[in-house]
Amino acid sequence: MSENVKSAARVLDILEYFGTSDGPKYLKDVVQALGFPKSSTLMLLRTLEARGYLDRGADDRYLFNPAFRGSAHGWVGGHLLTLARAAEPVMRGLVDELQETTVLAVLTPELDVRIVSSLTSPLVIRYDLSKTTMLPAYCSALGQAMLAFSRTEDVERYIARCTFEPLTEHTITEPVVLRQRLDEIRARGWSLHDEERVSGASGAAVPIFNAAGDVAAGLNIATVTERFQKKRDMIVAGLREGAETIMQKLRGGYRDGASGLTDAQARVGS
Repeated sequence: MSENVKSAARVLDILEYFGTSDGPKYLKDVVQALGFPKSSTLMLLRTLEARGYLDRGADDRYLFNPAFRGSAHGWVGGHLLTLARAAEPVMRGLVDELQETTVLAVLTPELDVRIVSSLTSPLVIRYDLSKTTMLPAYCSALGQAMLAFSRTEDVERYIARCTFEPLTEHTITEPVVLRQRLDEIRARGWSLHDEERVSGASGAAVPIFNAAGDVAAGLNIATVTERFQKKRDMIVAGLREGAETIMQKLRGGYRDGASGLTDAQARVGS
């Protein structure tokens, strides 16, 4: 990705972040949420402030200009807001049915995982991502599910820069093993996560595709390993059905036969 394209993508990411966030944010909040370098993030924030998209208070916190948030055209938040709105009732239904934490995420331009929405399990012992904004792709169900259906050249660039830090004894630490895992996910349509990032936590995830057949997001259900082993089939079935419902909403409700589903999309929904 060229520097100009990367900068444009980061501007949109920042606008979508403010469009879907509540309250003013410090520079450090934006850096932590999006994973961008501090210096370039500051320059982009100042540019957006100068152009009137953001307001900056006396405490140096930035806030989305209310005039844009209230736009009748529904632009604010872009595709992330559209995605979150389509996914929210599906995610609530999954939490109600399975009583487990459900997460919606996208890949950043650097192919890290950015959490868009997280609904936490009502159970006392649970997997909680409510305070997490970013995840590594190589060792998370969401990351692997989305990487598996990303462009090969993008995945290879990610692998080349990935540190493969061993977070648990089950973490994938070799590029060849990750490539094999992505091949398996691509064949079956969903990813399985078995204590690769956090000991005692497991889950599954499915990709969500846009109308062009590209990966738009990932949908994940995660829980403690013991419960996941008992509920795995129900979780996978719920994710597949949920992803298909979200994709139908994003396509305006068209059915498979009229929407030109790709083979990958068909595998997720089957």
